[in-house]
Amino acid sequence: MKSKMLADNKVGQEVPPFAVKDQNGREVHLEQFKGEWLLLVFHRHLA
Repeated sequence: MKSKMLADNKVGQEVPPFAVKDQNGREVHLEQFKGEWLLLVFHRHLA
């Protein structure tokens, strides 16, 4: 995922399509939630 692309968005703006892996390693696409409310929470893991 290109974080710069998402960082440029403002509140209320549409987000470009993207996919991320969930906690079980399955790929989840933003388009799967079209028409629904969605809360995204991003965590940075320090290695």
